[in-house]
Amino acid sequence: MNKMKKQKRRGFTLIELMIVVAIIGILAAVAVPSFIDATDEARTARIQADLSTIGAAVEIYYAKNGEYPGALSDLVSTQADGRGGYLRAEPKPPADDLTYSLNTATGEVTCSFNGVTYSSFGTTSGDGQ
Repeated sequence: MNKMKKQKRRGFTLIELMIVVAIIGILAAVAVPSFIDATDEARTARIQADLSTIGAAVEIYYAKNGEYPGALSDLVSTQADGRGGYLRAEPKPPADDLTYSLNTATGEVTCSFNGVTYSSFGTTSGDGQ
């Protein structure tokens, strides 16, 4: 019995390690969906901000020219200093599989993300609402 008391304990037991791994797994299972939701919320906010900016540029174009632009590229400045256009550059959506679409008859700019279509008019439609 004296031998057991005198021996120093080194390292962790298998049970202690399994408990720590289980706790880390539970924390990861709770945290990962929150990060995914935060990413989608950030993309949605970016889409809405871009649509607002593009929509304002489309309306200014309409006020000056009496018609809506034929394409989003018509809003972009062709001068090196960024002057002369309505946008310095055409905004790129936050994901490669997304695009901003211009309705040349109404001036509405739209983008669909996660089953919801966002509009430069401030409206949304679709499954994900």
